[in-house]
Amino acid sequence: MKASYAPPRHVADHLPTDAQAWTEQARPRQRQRRYVLAGTGGALAAGLLAYLLVSGTSAASKTPARALTSSSPGPVVDAQAFRGHGGLAFVSRDRLYVLDGTTGKLRAVTSGAEVASAPAFSPDGKWLAYSLGQSGAGVARADGTSARTVTGGGDRARWVPNGELLVGTTLYRVSPGRVAPAGTVPSGLVAWAMDGSGYAFVTRHVTNRPDGSLTGAERLELASSLTGERTVWRSVPISFTKKSGFRGGAFDGVVVLPHHEGLLFWVDPDQSASIAADGMHVYELRSPGATPVDLGVTVGENVSVGPGGVLAIGSGGNRYAWMTKTVETCVVATARCSDVRTPPGDVTVDPAWSPDGKTLAFVEAPSSNAPDFFQSALTKWYSAHHLWLLRSGSSTPTELPGTGGASVPVWSSDSKSLLYESGDALWLIAAPGATPVKVASPLFQPGAWPSYYGQVDWGGQFSWSAS
Repeated sequence: MKASYAPPRHVADHLPTDAQAWTEQARPRQRQRRYVLAGTGGALAAGLLAYLLVSGTSAASKTPARALTSSSPGPVVDAQAFRGHGGLAFVSRDRLYVLDGTTGKLRAVTSGAEVASAPAFSPDGKWLAYSLGQSGAGVARADGTSARTVTGGGDRARWVPNGELLVGTTLYRVSPGRVAPAGTVPSGLVAWAMDGSGYAFVTRHVTNRPDGSLTGAERLELASSLTGERTVWRSVPISFTKKSGFRGGAFDGVVVLPHHEGLLFWVDPDQSASIAADGMHVYELRSPGATPVDLGVTVGENVSVGPGGVLAIGSGGNRYAWMTKTVETCVVATARCSDVRTPPGDVTVDPAWSPDGKTLAFVEAPSSNAPDFFQSALTKWYSAHHLWLLRSGSSTPTELPGTGGASVPVWSSDSKSLLYESGDALWLIAAPGATPVKVASPLFQPGAWPSYYGQVDWGGQFSWSAS
């Protein structure tokens, strides 16, 4: 049984105006079930629904008519609505674009022949990295200019805290006019805290036998820098024989918490891909050799780390996106978690703490027994999503009006704005109480959202560098 939620000490009883405005302008939770548009398999119906979603004429998200910018056959953007909100990198029909909130300019970063994904702005907001699939990874200035390929290995590019770019095992130093190798990372690197306070490594130490079997241990180690001395936080026995296969709880995912608060790790029993697809237990570990605390089961590394020692996890096993999912809020110091209130028959997903730690955004949707993942089933379920907010220290969430179809909410760095996906488009809530406005669409090929058991990687289609 999970312990009741205890708010972190840093949260005051009365929050600043912005946090209050976010929650007070939202509607109290309505217990009645929502009616949703039934999906159809017909091309005409699918096309009509796609038009309604992309054009913004759905009843749930009406917005005033605005002047839109289109780079036909590219995306449609509302540069005026996004003005003053930083930079938005997004993939539309496999091509990467940047919408500049200062100049209002929309720029194509990649060519139509390249398949781009996973854009990510650098920690200082000056650069943009992205994947090019089997063609390699790329990097450009934050406004989309000076794009170049930095590797041919097909590896995802990731920013490390010092602003260098990690692609495969090579670090690159990015500067105006130059992307130069800066060294090779130590073996076993799997994760780091974005404040640079810790770097996690997973290593195996085994003895191989003539019959092809092996015995040994897998170790989870932590260092204060990339090349610093490592401390073993946890070691688990592993073995392999031709008859029994792999045995042992392999580490399969690590999150290093900021400010030396510890780490989270996931365990894949017997290194089974099938078990991992249905969710793995996530554990909190506060110090080397401490007893891990089981926080629950998540599908993927579904965690939002807030400031001041708070977490939110998307708990619940099952690879089907629309089954058995519940958002939990957790306090790191006590490893105590509690479920966000969810009406019977619904699921909650996509937790996102605001950077100030005062508001949790998440998505509520009806549970479903949909047997397939065709476009009609995806459209029906995702269009039934709604965006909710939970004020830190409260147990009563509130719904944000006009957010039908919402997924993967993302906060601005000042916690004053929200960006989210809905209907294959990106929507912006510019300030507490503001009407959501569609700023860019489409992300995928309309009517052809790729999914894995209903899971659509909306978050991998965009990155927001916002003040």
